[in-house]
Amino acid sequence: MPRRLAALLVVTVLVGACQSGTPQLTVASVQASEPVSGSAQVALTITNDGDGDDELVAVETDAAIGIEIHETVVDDGQAVMERRDAVTVPAGGSVSFRPGGLHLMMIAPDDDVALGGTFPITLQFDRSEPITVEAEVVDLLDLSESAFEESDDGA
Repeated sequence: MPRRLAALLVVTVLVGACQSGTPQLTVASVQASEPVSGSAQVALTITNDGDGDDELVAVETDAAIGIEIHETVVDDGQAVMERRDAVTVPAGGSVSFRPGGLHLMMIAPDDDVALGGTFPITLQFDRSEPITVEAEVVDLLDLSESAFEESDDGA
C-alpha cells in the first residue's frame, strides 16, 4: 500500500508541475467568413501574456449547430482537414486560427452569420475562464487576405 501511495503522490506532483504558472489570455482579430456550402470559418488570435500554458478545448455559439477546431495538413501532396480536440496556447506566446492552417469551422451557421453582421462566440479553456467575443462576418476572400497580411507582419 505505501508504494501505491508514493506512486500516486509522484503522479500528482507531475500533473501539478504541468499546470504551473498562470495563463493570462486575450482574444483579438475575430472574424468569420460568410457561409459557403453550409459552413463558415472563424479566424482569431489568442495571446497568452501569462507565465502558464493553457488549452483551447471548445468553442460555442448559438449562431450554428457547432464549431469545431480543425487543422489543415498536407498528406501525400493533398491538403486535408483534421479535427483537433484542443490547442495549446503557450505561456508568453500566441496562436492564430486562419484559413489554411489551424482554424475554427462553423457547422450549419444560421441567418445571424450574414455579411456585415456580428454574432457572439465563447471560447472554453482548460485553465482559464471562458472568453466571449463578437465575430464580424466578412467575405471569405477578405478573411483569407487579412490572414496573409497578419502573417506577413509576423503575427
